[in-house]
Amino acid sequence: MLAIFLAWPMVFGSEQSSAVRAAGAKVAAVAAPAASAADGRLVKTAVKPAGAPQAKALESCFKRYEREYARCNAIDSSCRMKVADQWDLCEATGFWP
Repeated sequence: MLAIFLAWPMVFGSEQSSAVRAAGAKVAAVAAPAASAADGRLVKTAVKPAGAPQAKALESCFKRYEREYARCNAIDSSCRMKVADQWDLCEATGFWP
């Protein structure tokens, strides 16, 4: 449907006999305002550079899963399911939710 909508004017219409022009619509050309010299001046700001990112060893999803699974009680199946879901999301996205 979209292809027909987009291709119809190219196939069956021309610039002179366009349906939009036949309806009386006019294309308005708008000129962009010219930039003045005042717009181009520089402004001094006191910005501190960002610190170096902290080097942190990335933990694999399975290692995190094992650690979180060990925290669950032996009979708490909801905790184990939650950790399993988080492990699945970690494997899919690359980070622990």
